[in-house]
Amino acid sequence: MLPSRKLHKVRRPRWQRTWARIGGTALLLAVLLSGFWGWLQFQPVDSRDSHPSYVTVKSGQSADVIARTLQQRRLIRSALAFRVLSRVYHLSRSLESGVYRIRPNQSPQQIMAMMRTGQVVTIRVAIPEGFTVQQIISRLVASHIGSRQEYRKLLDHPLPGMPAPAVGVRDPDEGYLFPATYKFPYGTTPAQAFTMMWQTFERRALPVYRASHSSLSLTQWVTLASMVQQEDKEPPDARGIAGVFVNRLKVGMPLQSDATVRYALGHAVKGPLNYTNLTVPSPFNTYQHQGLPPGPIANPGMTAFRAALTPAPEPYLYFLSLPSGKVLYAATYAQQLANIAYANQHP
Repeated sequence: MLPSRKLHKVRRPRWQRTWARIGGTALLLAVLLSGFWGWLQFQPVDSRDSHPSYVTVKSGQSADVIARTLQQRRLIRSALAFRVLSRVYHLSRSLESGVYRIRPNQSPQQIMAMMRTGQVVTIRVAIPEGFTVQQIISRLVASHIGSRQEYRKLLDHPLPGMPAPAVGVRDPDEGYLFPATYKFPYGTTPAQAFTMMWQTFERRALPVYRASHSSLSLTQWVTLASMVQQEDKEPPDARGIAGVFVNRLKVGMPLQSDATVRYALGHAVKGPLNYTNLTVPSPFNTYQHQGLPPGPIANPGMTAFRAALTPAPEPYLYFLSLPSGKVLYAATYAQQLANIAYANQHP
């Protein structure tokens, strides 16, 4: 049996051990720095900068193109990081189009979430029932949607699908721009805004008219509804007022609607109309012209639209609106005079 030999560990030279330690430290530092750099690419460009920029994403635009745009505009640190996110969420070509309000204090993840869910910039505009086209234009211009000059060009002709305007109609779109609260995408043009309101009319009002099988033409229906809208102060009275107008049409009486005269004047008149107002030469003056005016005088809401199709079955030929909003009805002129006397005694 051979004698056992003691094994001795071979020690490397000190300089090798030193370089090994340095190499290990450098590798660890490189890994840490690489991780920190990667983490940094997914952080906001400037957490203190909330100044917005507006970025347009076109339909079908790839995440690669969007990423380059965001990096060039200094809204993200790395286009690569944004592309990686789009791959992770399988959104390379599924980001919603539109205009986005993006700030440097937002992370790429937040920006990606906005574009994934379509949080585009919108302009909220409320169009009340009974607004005329000119009032709608004023509100849209005040909301930075187009200029008056652009709308003047737009009013030369009705939108596709609208009824052709009769002789004497001032604004071809009158009556067909549905009153509602709209959220217009940033950058909406006047034509797009009007088209959206017309399409809302087609979607909400037109089916009611078609289902009614009314003997009124579309223009007549909208015109009658617009008169009810402007004369009506309280929703419960809409059918009653529509009934008075329909009864007058049946017996050939002038409609004598103050609302149509105010529209014919083209400017606001405070208080009751005077004799001079009632003699304004206009096809919209229903004191001088029998039947319905040549077109609508405002843009009605659904209450007025329904009232024009289902007028109250009462024998009234007159109505009188009190300042309180109450409406007095009369079947004869003598009864109307009594209502006028009552109104004067109870101002």
